[in-house]
Amino acid sequence: MYYNTLPRIKLRTSRTCTIKLDSLNETRESFINICCGNGEKRCSLDNGLRIFAAVVEMQMMEYETATTDILNIFWGSQPETTYLERQFRTCSKIVSLIRSSTVQTTIDDIVKQLCDYFKVSMLNDNTHGNALRHLIFAVIGWSTMLYTPTFKSADSDFSTTMKYQNTQWFKKHSVAHVTDSSRRPIGAVLRNHGLIPIACPLGAESSEGSPTLLSVPHLNFYSLSKIGDVTITWVDNLSEHCKFDRYSRTKQLKLFRLPSLCATICLNRGDEALIGRLFRNHSCQQKCQARSETEARSYLIGVLLSYRLIFGQHALSRRIFRERERENAKWNGSIDPLLDALCGQEYVNGFDGAEDLLRERGVYDAHINFPHLGERLMDLADYSVTQKPRNLLEVWNDQRDPERLFTFKAVIIIGVLTIILGVLQVFVGVAQIAVSLQKQT
Repeated sequence: MYYNTLPRIKLRTSRTCTIKLDSLNETRESFINICCGNGEKRCSLDNGLRIFAAVVEMQMMEYETATTDILNIFWGSQPETTYLERQFRTCSKIVSLIRSSTVQTTIDDIVKQLCDYFKVSMLNDNTHGNALRHLIFAVIGWSTMLYTPTFKSADSDFSTTMKYQNTQWFKKHSVAHVTDSSRRPIGAVLRNHGLIPIACPLGAESSEGSPTLLSVPHLNFYSLSKIGDVTITWVDNLSEHCKFDRYSRTKQLKLFRLPSLCATICLNRGDEALIGRLFRNHSCQQKCQARSETEARSYLIGVLLSYRLIFGQHALSRRIFRERERENAKWNGSIDPLLDALCGQEYVNGFDGAEDLLRERGVYDAHINFPHLGERLMDLADYSVTQKPRNLLEVWNDQRDPERLFTFKAVIIIGVLTIILGVLQVFVGVAQIAVSLQKQT
């Protein structure tokens, strides 16, 4: 059984504050629902979604200075409402507009639709217009967790950032010029800059001779960390999931920390989630934008299954997660309960059907079981295969080939027992000689 581990905030009990809190909770809940597809409520995933909302709120606060004027233009002077309440309402409207978009819809199209909806005009105002374009780009990132947007000024490029866990270091990446990118289809902009992490075309063959089978003995985190010195970096960006830099000093494997968002989108049978619309509307030279409506679901199920492959299906890897990585995976002191179960428990139960999304096996086919994450996992598997034990202890802990490890341990154990028996026989022989000499005297 899981409990809400989010820190509690002491609030004044005045009626005004209670009304404001209720209103903010309603707009926050509405935003979560529209991001996940307006499906039925699943209580077992609520704690993970609360962390998702807390992450979004923190990022929204970084945009307060840049977007306050726009929100005042949209909603007028409403002293009884907070910035976050108006921001959540605006973001929900932006998400609904993008969900009804087409392959050719641009950010400028969404700007026009917003202005028409609120009956305002800001297209001729470069400062407000560019700030609104930045807000739309940010909302796409907030609502899907595909990337973390960052804002410098209204005229600056669209940019993303990644914060390294437990540090104050940020890595910023400029995506595209705000004016030029706003005239291009949204899917094309995101796809061209690697923010839609799907295989295109689906099931593309790997290079000749590259293995496509992924086995638990080779890809479990115990072996990766003990033999390959792999470290985990827990990230808030879904597009970074399973990225691995084999040439870095720290050998970082990036894993997304909020699988409850993925599971909720997969389980909902309501409206199409925003991430599903973006995946369908991505533009590429393969002309595959009319593929199945379940591409996002296929990707998200692969994300969920990857936690089981790396941690959940291997006992020693589960222990490492519980003893070390669980603390690292927390956001602001709270951990997604589904992540805790996927990585730290032998069986996943009690998550309103999330466990039914997983089809676990000992050996996976990268193209069939991980159609979108397969290339990243194959790169990780290739790295694992090329690593060699550096000392006797690592040979003893190397579980990538269970049969060879069993043979090695059997030889060592039998050899040690043989030596012990030989020494005992020597002592017995000496004792017998001593006894016989004593009898003769």
